[in-house]
Amino acid sequence: MSEKQSINRISEEVIALAASKAVLSVPGVNHLVDNSLIDKIVGKDTFAKGIKVSKEKDGITLDVYVVADYGVKIPQLAWDIQTSVKEHVLKITNRKIGAVNIHVQGVELPVRLRRKNE
Repeated sequence: MSEKQSINRISEEVIALAASKAVLSVPGVNHLVDNSLIDKIVGKDTFAKGIKVSKEKDGITLDVYVVADYGVKIPQLAWDIQTSVKEHVLKITNRKIGAVNIHVQGVELPVRLRRKNE
């Protein structure tokens, strides 16, 4: 099997896991949203928490569902997430990224500011 064929066989699950890792590395992301809600919205099972992958003719489209830390600038956070996800997914797939859609589902206090009793 040629290298090109093996790249084309990268599963949506692997792409979703790489995207998940990329999202969680961005400062200001509190956590990814639970998949049960996303599964109901999109009508199919997702592989990684908070990530939906669609392979299309014009490239890969990713929908990312996150909860942001309180106090972060949402437009900048979305830009940082898009950049990180594009870089990570491009490294493993070598395919064009059509879109990275960011869906901020809520805002919470950062983990470092929460009380230990909660």
